Amino acid sequence: MLGLVLVMHETLADAMLDCIRHVMGSVPEGLVAVNVPAAEDVEHTVARVREQALKVNSGSGVVFLTDLFGATPSNAAVRAGSELTEVSTVLVSGVNLPMLVRALGFRELSVSQVAERLVMGGRNGIVSTGATAPQRQTFNPAESDDSARNQHQQ
Repeated sequence: MLGLVLVMHETLADAMLDCIRHVMGSVPEGLVAVNVPAAEDVEHTVARVREQALKVNSGSGVVFLTDLFGATPSNAAVRAGSELTEVSTVLVSGVNLPMLVRALGFRELSVSQVAERLVMGGRNGIVSTGATAPQRQTFNPAESDDSARNQHQQ
């Protein structure tokens, strides 16, 4: 089973774990959070990320989920992954809650297969609707040729 490491600006990773706990009743095994404070030394961050990746790796690999590509948490995860030559890793950035829930459902797949499904799930989890419940809407604000018009979350 793939390990999942949330690497995000402080305190977003813990908040995502709290959301998972709320939705699922508990935090599943193999999912950990690394919050990255603004003033933390990057070497220390990389070491913490690497340590957590080793902790959740059961032999299938590790998926790093970050909040913002190119920012310190993302860069630290990339470095940690490149230093873990014995572990198959992938980074998926721009994480949202639908993406994280989806990650928990596909942990038996390879890291590359999971990465593809997470990107798709993250995109499909972004929906534009009016202020009323979707089943009561008479108008969809998406363009008629927009894929959001005919797609739902999962």
